[in-house]
Amino acid sequence: MTGMPSPPIRLAIGLLLRRSHRRAAEALDEALRPLGLTGRHFGVMMLLDREQVSTQRDLIRATGSDKAGMTRTIADLQKLGHVRRERSTEDRRLEYLSLTDSGRSAFATARALTGAAAARLFDGFSDEELDTLARLLRRFADGS
Repeated sequence: MTGMPSPPIRLAIGLLLRRSHRRAAEALDEALRPLGLTGRHFGVMMLLDREQVSTQRDLIRATGSDKAGMTRTIADLQKLGHVRRERSTEDRRLEYLSLTDSGRSAFATARALTGAAAARLFDGFSDEELDTLARLLRRFADGS
């Protein structure tokens, strides 16, 4: 592609973000494979661990997932015995989701595995660079 002008930096950033996301997702999926989990499962488990109880609608909002994808993710986790569904007594259409004891144990192991994978991904960065990257990405994601 000699002679072609390079894309403007603002467009290149979008491509870099996409490639970065793919690289990180692949590394996390590989780390989680022994547990039969993916990064999508881990994200839902992380939210349930933090919130203790949630609804599918709240998880969709927090992750940016679509309804069908979230339904599959929760069904996978339920099949593995990591998530429990409990129907609301006030609104029968609403189900509360929480981690089971097995889910909490699997999440603790998954957190250690993904932590090691993240350490490898960011090995070449200083703490100051990681702080700057996180601050800039947060600012970008928040639209400010």
